[in-house]
Amino acid sequence: MAEWDDLVAFVRVRYEIMRQQADGEMWFRLPTKADRTQIVAVRPVTGEDEHPWAQITSPIGRVADLDLARMLELAGASVAGGAVAVNGLVLFRHSIPLGDTALDGFDRSFRLVVDVADRLEHELTDADDH
Repeated sequence: MAEWDDLVAFVRVRYEIMRQQADGEMWFRLPTKADRTQIVAVRPVTGEDEHPWAQITSPIGRVADLDLARMLELAGASVAGGAVAVNGLVLFRHSIPLGDTALDGFDRSFRLVVDVADRLEHELTDADDH
């Protein structure tokens, strides 16, 4: 059973945090494949169920620059998560419930978001901007 503070301690040991904001949001730049890297952020949120969640997001590209129909098709192949648009940027996003999830379950979701977002960015833009 993990709470937000437990999750923060868990990721501090495993990953280098690029930036941490006052609201707790943490930013990382992780290596992926073929000398590529991917930005990923994790932040605490309260779900519609009023319970705490950890939301994991990673950018794919700018809304105006992507073929959104193709992006949705490609994102739909993922076993978890989905694509959202926030402030003109398309993000791949997945959330896990805190309190109900063991910390080792976080890593799988975290890596899935990073890997899917990087793959989508590469396939849709052929760039490594995020």
